[in-house]
Amino acid sequence: MKPRQLNLFGAKTDKENKLPREGIVIPVDTAILLIVVIILIFVIAFSWGMERGRRLTLGALAKEAGSQKENAKAETLKTKKIGEEEKKEEEKNSKDLKEKRNNVITKKKHKLYRIQVASFYKLSSAKQEAKKLKDKGYSVKIGKKGKYSVVYVGNFNSKKEAEKNLKKLKKTYQDCMLRVSD
Repeated sequence: MKPRQLNLFGAKTDKENKLPREGIVIPVDTAILLIVVIILIFVIAFSWGMERGRRLTLGALAKEAGSQKENAKAETLKTKKIGEEEKKEEEKNSKDLKEKRNNVITKKKHKLYRIQVASFYKLSSAKQEAKKLKDKGYSVKIGKKGKYSVVYVGNFNSKKEAEKNLKKLKKTYQDCMLRVSD
């Protein structure tokens, strides 16, 4: 028997005519081996691409997080400055109010009536409301009660006069109330 040589891309013969076929003929086992190698190449290339993309994304996120931290620091500095300015303004107003109260107490010993119109957490809001009332012709004062700034209208000597203004103000400010101060 004659030894047979195995070819990877061997030429096959046409069984009927015993002539070699034209074109490339690949045996089944060789085709399977080529498909496995191609799949492995795709898997490795895909994995490498995913890893590279992950690194690029993490780098971009780190840069973005760094810029966000810088922005946050700048914002906190701005809010601290604004908060300090508001505190200074509140202290100044509270000192002015204390001086005015002391002057009123020493000058007058009888009862005064005021109308509490509104109270605000922010002093700036109380000032805006006080300006609106001054534009309408009312005598306006801003006082402090705890954390709140309270807007008062008038220093009325008689209760009747205060109640008369209270009725007018109730049309705009439903929760306003009469306060008595010594």
